[in-house]
Amino acid sequence: MRAATSARPFPSPRRPAAPAAHRPPRLPKEGRGATGVRLLFAGALLTGYLPGLWAGRAGQTGLGQQLAAYYSQAEHFSAWGPLCLDQLAAAFLQLFFVLLCGFFTAGPVLLGLFFVAKGLFWGLCAANILQQSGVAGLLRYWVWAYLPALCLFFLCLWLAGYAAQLSGGLFQSVFLGGAPRGQLHAAARRLGVRFGVALLCAGLFSVVFSALGAFAARLGG
Repeated sequence: MRAATSARPFPSPRRPAAPAAHRPPRLPKEGRGATGVRLLFAGALLTGYLPGLWAGRAGQTGLGQQLAAYYSQAEHFSAWGPLCLDQLAAAFLQLFFVLLCGFFTAGPVLLGLFFVAKGLFWGLCAANILQQSGVAGLLRYWVWAYLPALCLFFLCLWLAGYAAQLSGGLFQSVFLGGAPRGQLHAAARRLGVRFGVALLCAGLFSVVFSALGAFAARLGG
């Protein structure tokens, strides 16, 4: 009995468990929130567009008449170089404004007002051009100005979703006790990269649509 007890192997000491590998926190990705924000901004554009149509339906406002006169003259769109530069400047200013809104806690409010103003301008232009130049003038406006503006709108709308994410993180940091670790850095980096992509796309659109507009202006002029 004693021999059997002595032959029994001693239990081996337990090795301390290896510490779990440190995993970096998962950075937030774009989800349904950004899509919902973009839908709200698109609704803001429609909210401004309808009153713009109503305001310009009679064609009696001074600003509307000036806009209709400008967009009805083919010589303003017949030169490809100046037209391309104008579209590039407009694209840069609008995309840069969307980028800046991402660094303000009230960024979504500013973006909403921006899209409302854009819709109001579009509606006012379309209604006055239709009133003064008819359907033919409205078609020329679509080719010369509306198509590049519509593509730029979609770029601004796409970028505005990322700007709203960064702005929401800043609001959480200032008023709600801080955003999750790494969220603001990731959101700012994501917004900067998307801003560069949007600028590149806007440049390509400007080259293509300015050439199309200049060709249509010379053909129609």
